[in-house]
Amino acid sequence: MAVAVVTSALASARDPSASLSDRTTAAPGAPNIVLILTDDMRADELRYLPQTRKLLVEEGVRFSNAISPHPMCCPARAELVSGQYGQNNGVKHNTGSWGGIKALNDVDGNVGWWLQVAGYQTSYHGKYLNGYENMRPRVEPRGWSIWDAQIRGIYSYLHARFADGDRVHGEYVTTTMTDRSGDAIDRFSDRSAPFFTVINHIAPHVTLSQPHLPRWEKKYGDVARDLRPPSFDAPSFNEGDVSDLPPGLQFRKANRTRIENLFRARVRSLRSVDDAVAALVEQLDDAGELDNTYLVFTSDNGYALGEHRVSGKNYLYDEILDVPLVIRGPGFEAGTVDETPVTLVDLVATFVDWAGAAPGHPIDGISIERLRDKRRAERDTILVQTGDTVADSTPGWDYRGVTTSRYLFGYRAGNPRNGILFDRQRDPWALTNRFRDPEYSVVREELARRTKILARCAGDDCNRVFGRLPPLDGN
Repeated sequence: MAVAVVTSALASARDPSASLSDRTTAAPGAPNIVLILTDDMRADELRYLPQTRKLLVEEGVRFSNAISPHPMCCPARAELVSGQYGQNNGVKHNTGSWGGIKALNDVDGNVGWWLQVAGYQTSYHGKYLNGYENMRPRVEPRGWSIWDAQIRGIYSYLHARFADGDRVHGEYVTTTMTDRSGDAIDRFSDRSAPFFTVINHIAPHVTLSQPHLPRWEKKYGDVARDLRPPSFDAPSFNEGDVSDLPPGLQFRKANRTRIENLFRARVRSLRSVDDAVAALVEQLDDAGELDNTYLVFTSDNGYALGEHRVSGKNYLYDEILDVPLVIRGPGFEAGTVDETPVTLVDLVATFVDWAGAAPGHPIDGISIERLRDKRRAERDTILVQTGDTVADSTPGWDYRGVTTSRYLFGYRAGNPRNGILFDRQRDPWALTNRFRDPEYSVVREELARRTKILARCAGDDCNRVFGRLPPLDGN
């Protein structure tokens, strides 16, 4: 009998429809949820979106310690549909044997399905997981009332094609995405059930053709013409000595002109996202839905603009891990800054919490509502990792590590003697790698121990309070 009870419980955990089969409508007053996702946006670039600052930051909560714990397009987006780290959802890179849509383990559904079963109308707009556009046959993920994934022209900004066959030539993609998601929200607002909408903007991702810069609307061509990249003023920009880093992180210095052009193009492309946010807020207000809607603004990962000689993502540096995160909605006090460490994985747990839904598998994150409850600590160490396309003994992993309030640590998968250890307290710009520093040997061993535990975690086991780290000479 005990075995039967356990088996039944596991079946319900895997299949939300099993536990909610008698539920056809959401709870009375259930909130709407809208996720606005940018692509490769840095946390500090929020300053260049004046309307978003006014409508979301000043009217909601900005999370100053938000990270993408697997900072690359496909792994981050897999986290945002599964609520799991890559060791559980299967996605470790954009491509290769362990990357892309083909690697996703979605047998237990996704956040759209779980909320749909809970009575929500759901829609997904724009970029999905990398490789989805090339799938044959291309399967529509279950759980989305409106499946509006972009399948062509994803990085062109101008020539979009969508899963329903619609082609949009010549129109700037951010405008297209605003119109298409707006149509869905209009349709949903006419009905009594709440809605969950995901809007994926491609800005400020680069195009895949020369000159490999984000495209911008013509009206923003003069924006940021003389704006200096803030990364130029960071001590980590083109740092002089990288010999203390592992060989795979010892890059040539970044080209200043290239970084300057890239930065300004990014700002211009984000101004259209700013317009999209303003249009969305106005639409929700006109429909009488704004006060009962959670608006969540974030990015799939950050981006280095010459810091540590890097121009890109998929590395364990704070500039790449850090993402903007703003939430406006019921219970989120206007104009507040919250220093609680949160991750993209936590967002799925949060959506499920707000909707009163049942996930189909254990979720590796924690609801932000729980994290903000300061009566007890939920965790003090967060798993961070990057992927590789090589299918070797490390299957799909590059670096795996952890971040704490003080330290950022990681080592090459399969080679724990080769890695990084940065002490934010002594070295906020991460200019000195302490991985081989004898003074940090005990700390390194403890961070490596935590990494090994979290690297194979699932569900609640991914969130632990390990306790204080060993001191450095009494500090």
